[in-house]
Amino acid sequence: MRHGDRVKKLGRTREHRQALLKNLCRSLFIFEKIKTTMPKAKAARKMAERLIEFAKRNDLAAKRQIYRFVPDHKLVKIICNEIGPKFANRSGGYTRMYRMGPRLGDGAEMAILELVEQSDISDIVRRRKLIERRVLVETKKEKKSKEKKAKGKKTTERKEKKASKKLQTKAPKEKKTKKKAK
Repeated sequence: MRHGDRVKKLGRTREHRQALLKNLCRSLFIFEKIKTTMPKAKAARKMAERLIEFAKRNDLAAKRQIYRFVPDHKLVKIICNEIGPKFANRSGGYTRMYRMGPRLGDGAEMAILELVEQSDISDIVRRRKLIERRVLVETKKEKKSKEKKAKGKKTTERKEKKASKKLQTKAPKEKKTKKKAK
């Protein structure tokens, strides 16, 4: 029995559950609306409302608390400077959930979790591009590492060619020695 248990386990270990909830909250703050299963939405709602409470304070300690759950400096800045002030007059109820009915594949109850105070679509697109810009920098680094790997492959190809030439030159010599032995 689950008397007094306050954590919905979601069929995951603690670390996996925490990572899932952090990712759901991150997506909620970027897109301001996410679609997920009902139990996940309820658990993410609890974490998101807590983070918005910190964002309303908007001091250094609050930013550090938010950073514990959303380890992205750009997103923490967006949460504190854009999302938090929208809820300054509210004392709770920063998110809402809509039930969508069962999912066709497995019958899981689906829900939409969204922020009550929504931004313009242009702000959401700008926010998404700002967050994704970091990924583009990483791809440049990956290109550099791929170039280094390509250079390494070229040197290995050269070595293989040299080795194959040596084998070709050695092979006829071996045949000649066999003739002498006969």
